Amino acid sequence: MRFVVGVLACIGAGVLTVAVADPPEQPVHAASSPSTIAPAAQAPAAPQSDRVAPTVAKPTIDPEEKRLIAQGYKPEMLNGQKVFCRREQTLGSRLGEAKHCATAEQLKISRQESHDVIEKIQRTQKNPAGG
Repeated sequence: MRFVVGVLACIGAGVLTVAVADPPEQPVHAASSPSTIAPAAQAPAAPQSDRVAPTVAKPTIDPEEKRLIAQGYKPEMLNGQKVFCRREQTLGSRLGEAKHCATAEQLKISRQESHDVIEKIQRTQKNPAGG
């Protein structure tokens, strides 16, 4: 077991040194002739304003969608509508798993209703200590 740990430590150290090392420099070709370099040198340099990188538009995600993704939901398209789905274990079954999908608005309403029920139960609960 110690031997295996030692070998793995050596391999890890070797990988780390390769990852940290500077990238190799590009070799300079001594055989390149001046005629191949001249056209590139004679080409006029384009102004910096023409070299604008294309911007990729990222889809905007509202805070409610971020919260759902953090809870394990995955966004999917269902009949042209964006829904959030996650797999949940079926109660009473070791093998059963069900996929639950709903829109962000439906999940928000469901969460609010659950919160309201919990608050109502806590407000109406009797104190068992007699107070």
